[in-house]
Parts: sequence; structure tokens; C-alpha cells
Amino acid sequence: MNWNAIASFGPRALSLTAQDFASHLRPAPAGLTEASAHDLYLAPHCDDICFSLGAFARRRRKGVLLTLFSKSGYVAQPRTVAALGHERVAAISSLRQREDLAFAEQAGLRLCLGGLEEAPLRGRDPFETARAEDDARQLDGAVVAALFAAATDQPKDRQPWLFCPMAIGGHIDHMVVLKVVLRHYNALRARWRIAFYEDLHYASSWQARATGLARFQDLAAPLKPRRSLWPIGTAADKLALVALYPSQFVDPLASIKPFTPAQRIPAPAHEALWSSEPA
Repeated sequence: MNWNAIASFGPRALSLTAQDFASHLRPAPAGLTEASAHDLYLAPHCDDICFSLGAFARRRRKGVLLTLFSKSGYVAQPRTVAALGHERVAAISSLRQREDLAFAEQAGLRLCLGGLEEAPLRGRDPFETARAEDDARQLDGAVVAALFAAATDQPKDRQPWLFCPMAIGGHIDHMVVLKVVLRHYNALRARWRIAFYEDLHYASSWQARATGLARFQDLAAPLKPRRSLWPIGTAADKLALVALYPSQFVDPLASIKPFTPAQRIPAPAHEALWSSEPA
């Protein structure tokens, strides 16, 4: 291992490397291997759960997928949608929601849509992270309302899980979801056990991941979250899930690399969760 190269990123990178190593050895939080129909997967956009946590979700085959910013104007190949103006947004949103539904069916999840507009439709640069706090305050009520509208009755036998993005990559919509969940953490924790997932494809870049995890650890410092690693199994199986979102790609998928977190510690292709729940 090239420790000099790792050290060149500074103390944050050394801490990140230690966390990655520990995640190979540390037992997962209690109950995380037990799925519930009441589990809630929070996706800022159509595709976020699939790309970041798709193999984990399909293995569990229970729960609710809530896509919050489900009104979208983005496709990788603009010519895919010929409509213009408001009709174009409606057409793209419908296309992306159909892709999300196909994934939800594959993973055994019930799809709910938050109906919020993604950042460009709100007049925001998607990576204008300085505005994330303003948007989080403005959208707080709408996000919380969508979250509880998607929730099912509380089970009596055990507490379900809520899976929230860590906002690695700094997309403002991901930041909004993370900030709202952290703001209401204690109230949400009364209903759900909470875990945070490493956002992919963003976390597949070492530098983006190191920067994003440092920001997350600052925001979530009181929680002292710990990492658990979840191997995806056969790479082709996860790529088949990712391929359910053809509107987001120009070229055919050829590698699992964009859909596994970058590590300096050798690891199998995997997805990752952080939680303060006891092991």
C-alpha cells in the first residue's frame, strides 16, 4: 500500500483509510440484515437508491422507495425527448419515474414520489452547495411531509430502517435531504433506525469521496457514525439494475467501477452504509 500517496491527502484521508479498514472487520449494526416492509429508502432523484444501494435493496426485497425530487428535466441524450418547455419536463419526469418503477419492482419495493422539483428546475446550480442550507430551510416542511406520507404503520415487533444519502459529491438536492434528516434526527429516530449511504457514482472517485465524507463527518459529528461494507455479489447483477436507467447514460455500461466506493484498502465491489446504531 502506498501510504505516502494516501498521506498526501492529509489527516482526513488517513482517517478515511482507517474507517475503510475497520469496515472490513466491524460487525454490521444490529438488525440491519433483517428487512422490513416498513423500511424507507430516501432517494433525492430517480436512480439514486439503485446506483448507491441497489444490490443491498434487492437482497432485502422489502420496503418503500421514496424519490423526493421526482420532477426532472435531465436526460443524458437530449434527443431522447422531443418535447419542449413544460411538456419536456413532464415527459422526462414520466420517463425517469418509469425507470424508477422498474427498479422498485426488481427490488421488491413500493415506489412513492415526492413531487418536488430538482435543482435546475428551481433555478439552482446543482452543485451550488453554499445555497444548500437555504434550500433545506425552504423545503424542510415539504421533505418531512413527503417522508411521513410514504411511511407505513409502525410495526410492533421491531423498528424499521430509514436510509438517507450522505451527499457525497455535494449535489444540492442530496445536501437538502441530508440536512433535513439531520435536523430532525431525534424525532425520526423515534420511528426508524437510521443509516446513511455513500452516494454513487460520486463516491467512486477517491477525491470526491474523501471530500464528501469529511463534510458528512462534520455535519454528523455528534452521531459518531461507523461504516459497514456490503459486497454486491456478482457485478453483472448490479449492472443489470443500473441498466434499468438508460436515460442517464450515453454509452453502454462496461464496468462496475462507477458503482462501488473508491478505497485505498483493497475491497470487493460493494456498497456502504454509515450508522450510529449499536453493533
